[in-house]
Amino acid sequence: MNAIIPPPIASVIGAARSPWRPLFWEPVNGTGERLMAGAIYMHEGRIGATRIIRDDVLDSLYGKQSAGAKRIIEHGLAVFCEAAGAANSLEKLSAPIMGLIPGDLRITAARSLPELLRTIAILHSSLANLDKLEELEESDAPMQEEVNRRFSTEVRDLIVRERPDLMQYFGREAKLVDGGQNVRFGFCSPRVVAHFNVLHPIRVSASLRDARARLFELQRVQAMISLPKAALIGAVTRDDDATLSAKQINNLLEARREITEEALAAGVEYFPVTNASDGAQRVLKLAA
Repeated sequence: MNAIIPPPIASVIGAARSPWRPLFWEPVNGTGERLMAGAIYMHEGRIGATRIIRDDVLDSLYGKQSAGAKRIIEHGLAVFCEAAGAANSLEKLSAPIMGLIPGDLRITAARSLPELLRTIAILHSSLANLDKLEELEESDAPMQEEVNRRFSTEVRDLIVRERPDLMQYFGREAKLVDGGQNVRFGFCSPRVVAHFNVLHPIRVSASLRDARARLFELQRVQAMISLPKAALIGAVTRDDDATLSAKQINNLLEARREITEEALAAGVEYFPVTNASDGAQRVLKLAA
């Protein structure tokens, strides 16, 4: 099955193997009861540490003194980073520092730092601040045009492998207004004109704007040259994707609903697919 969008959704095949250690915090010294406060990691040769435990958890534990607890944890993370940087390894980090207790060394495959941190948080900490990780992901996520191009290229390659004669219909251009610039379409044959779009879980607003623009272009060109069908092939995530937060899933579902309704109003068919192979099969059926 082909990957269609970047981390955290993409397959980890070929991803970097990143070592990391959980860092535990003992709210009441000597009790042995520990919470995962953060993690120290090495990703693509770069060492870093991040606090994972949510502010509200520390607030409930320490009340007005929670600010001090946060400062201690942050300072401990910084010291762990310095120690790991000096050794250029996480192997020997076994002693507690500033109240933070390192756990066993673990290895996780991840294509990006946000993907690594989200995996750590989801699989190993129920008290993680996922909203904070989403902000980090947004700054790290590729731009809309890049993910669209990646998806459309995967679909094209799969189609051409099966139907080499359809290669001529990819990337065709047309003017939508007199004197305007040419608009490039993902696929345009005598039976169907299609665009490709990725509904990205990190940049939902940008993905939605892009989908609306493509729906307008499809509506205009279909009216101009009277093609039988116009379609938007949209790469989407699975509804049960465990790497996404509830907030992200809700945003994606709402965006898909809006695209579906706007496509219907524009007389354009919208086909959400979860991988490039399904997208390719959809185009082949439309072009048949």
